[in-house]
Amino acid sequence: MRRIYKKIRFFLRFLAALVAKYQGAILIGILLGSLTFVLLPRIVVATIQFRSTYSIAYVARPTLSDLPLDIQRQISLGLTHIDSRGQPQPALASSWTATDSGKTYTFILQPGLKWHDGTPVKSSQITYQFTDAQISYPDSNSLTIRLTDPFSPLPVVLSQPIFKTKLVGVGSYKTTSIRKNGNYIDSITLSPINPDSRLPRLRYYFYPSEKLARTAYKLGIVNSIADISDPEDLSDWPNTSVSQVTRTDRYVAAFFNTQSQVFSGSGGKSLRQALAYTTDKTRWPNDSRITGPLSATNWAYTSDIKKYDLDVARARSLLGKSGPNLPKIILSTFPAYLTTAEELKSDWETLGLEIEISVTPDVPDDFLVLVAAQVLPTDPDQYHLWHSTQASNLTRFSHPRIDKLLEDGRKTSDPKERLDIYQDFQKALVEEVPAIFLYHPQSYTITRRSSP
Repeated sequence: MRRIYKKIRFFLRFLAALVAKYQGAILIGILLGSLTFVLLPRIVVATIQFRSTYSIAYVARPTLSDLPLDIQRQISLGLTHIDSRGQPQPALASSWTATDSGKTYTFILQPGLKWHDGTPVKSSQITYQFTDAQISYPDSNSLTIRLTDPFSPLPVVLSQPIFKTKLVGVGSYKTTSIRKNGNYIDSITLSPINPDSRLPRLRYYFYPSEKLARTAYKLGIVNSIADISDPEDLSDWPNTSVSQVTRTDRYVAAFFNTQSQVFSGSGGKSLRQALAYTTDKTRWPNDSRITGPLSATNWAYTSDIKKYDLDVARARSLLGKSGPNLPKIILSTFPAYLTTAEELKSDWETLGLEIEISVTPDVPDDFLVLVAAQVLPTDPDQYHLWHSTQASNLTRFSHPRIDKLLEDGRKTSDPKERLDIYQDFQKALVEEVPAIFLYHPQSYTITRRSSP
């Protein structure tokens, strides 16, 4: 027993002497061990975040000046942003006022804004290439836009993301690398502006066709494909999710050339209406149907418009008013909408009309009917689409009352008055049938599921 006691006492004395001799090194070791215990999990998480890159394919050939809007909004903000009903809300600008009957707008910037390069955002750095407006900068925190004529959609237009230079913005992501092929971008990498953010790094790859994007997915180059029209065999690809979205920001329609001999005048209007009544819209689901020029998600939308539900008897009656000679109708379309064109051809042939389909890669210089998609503006203002003076008026439609409504709608600031104007516009346009509004197209997003 005494031997054991002596050994314990010897060990304790030896340990005390060792501690006394190396106490500095021991204290440093304890401190480093404690710091490692506290910081190592954070270091591991940060390292994982730094290395985590999510790759997305887009079907596009963008340059620096026309990146897809979804990507631009990752990098920066506009003076405003648009809510789900299409109304402008504060973004870079904390507030704005319209004076001089809507010809002068003053925007006040949010305080403390900084570009991704760390420099303060100054109002003088926010510029626009407006041909009919003058921009002045009363101070570093405000800008004033003076217009020649009132333009109520301006706050919506100014939701376009703003950049200082070459994609230096103020968003939650910053550009860290760009790979280009000539003027076109092959890929762009974005990293979270906040180093403590749990957001992944994003890398966007751009492909000229959906086929190439699908191939990149199959090869494992990308984790996802955004906004394609057809998933094809990826619907059954292993470890893959396919989500379908109704694109309410665009619609597919049969656009008439209202200045052509076939579709002009009162007889042409009767023929357009006859074709509208012969088109079976029930083949498209209710949630994707569109009956007029505005989406149901727009704040100015009204359902109180003519629907042109299938009515072949009425169509035959209208056809009799269009003239004694039934014309041959060339139905032009793009490859993506060939199926829709074939369905319209089948419907319209029930009236005894001769219909021929022409597939084209571009909008023909002169067409009778064109089945195509149209992007919807966020604001209900559709002056550039339907006003008789506009080159972008695809149907060459001309109607004095509708011209006046479009002019008044963009000059009126009062929301209630604008609502009345654009509801009248929808009713009048649908009555004249410059186009048969068909459906919102579907798009698909392909995503690789995480391994369990």
